[in-house]
Amino acid sequence: MSEEKSALEKLEESLKEFWRQSGQASVIAAKHTEFVIEPKVFMGDKLNPEILKLLVLNYLTQTSRQDSGIGNIEVATDKLIIKSPKGKPLVIVNDQRIVQQYINSRQ
Repeated sequence: MSEEKSALEKLEESLKEFWRQSGQASVIAAKHTEFVIEPKVFMGDKLNPEILKLLVLNYLTQTSRQDSGIGNIEVATDKLIIKSPKGKPLVIVNDQRIVQQYINSRQ
């Protein structure tokens, strides 16, 4: 009897695959085997910060100048806010490297 995976399990698998494809996966080679180190996707009720960071970076590389012009992305020198279509903040990025990278890519 096959068990269907829940939506949460499918999401976790997809995020782990994204992690591997982004080049973040670590492989430990032993004498007769290899282990792939994968992150714990959820920590309690929160998304792992490293996975969230990758998702944000990927999202920002896919956005256009228009996205920041219509208010989906609000950027200041010290933070970047990604908003829902209704204007509600979804993610606040305080990582200065990401903020500067985004500002530089838009100039």
